[in-house]
This record gives sequence, structure tokens and C-alpha cells, in this order.
Amino acid sequence: MKTIAVVFALCFVGALALTDEQKAKLAEYKTACIADTGVDTHLIENAKKGNVAKDDEKFGCFSSCMLKKIGIMNQDGTLNEEVARQKAPSTIPKDQVETVINKCKTATGQTDCKKAANLVSCFMDHKTFNVLE
Repeated sequence: MKTIAVVFALCFVGALALTDEQKAKLAEYKTACIADTGVDTHLIENAKKGNVAKDDEKFGCFSSCMLKKIGIMNQDGTLNEEVARQKAPSTIPKDQVETVINKCKTATGQTDCKKAANLVSCFMDHKTFNVLE
């Protein structure tokens, strides 16, 4: 789920040990999503600390961009539960991963951006492990 929140790739890949290639890909995604959305990078840093700006449209769009690039959010804005499970750190018990996915999979929003912001916020609120680095 680290990656989940990584969007949470926000760089949300918390406890997961990423390869250099994976880190480079996430950095590439982050740079592209910042450029595409114009999000204030301070909001991303705040999210890593647990202060998710779920009402900031640009942060929501950044979250949507990252989640879609990582594959956790489908192009139609729905959560890809299978990818979310695959991206969860192997050190996290599967029941904890399932609990977070089940609590957050119904996150809603008028737009993909709002839905993504709500999803990130939900992950951060319900995680029992570190999601963001």
C-alpha cells in the first residue's frame, strides 16, 4: 500500500523496498504529474506527513495522475484492487492490506481528481502501517 498512498505513489510506497529502477520510475511519474497539474509541492510533502489536502483540486488531480500511472486507479477512476494488493509491501499482513482496501474502495468524488484525493485521504486515515515515505 506504500505505493498506494504513494500516490499516494505520491511517493506513497511506505515500507516497500523499491529497486533503483522503481524509484526512478516513481520520480519520473511524480515530475510529470506535478507538471501536468501545477500542484504546490508543499502539499505533496504535507501529505507524506499525514496532512492530506483533499479539498485542493490540484492535489487531487496530482493524486489521480499518480494513481493512474502506478495502476492503482483505473482510467475510469475506480480503484484497481488487484494492483493495490500487488503494490502493498510484502511485510504487511494481508489482512491489514484487505482492511484498508475494503474501507477505501468505495471512495467517491464528482471527478477523478476529487475521488483520488478522497482515496488518498482514506488510505492515510485507515492505514495501520506507513504508507508514505
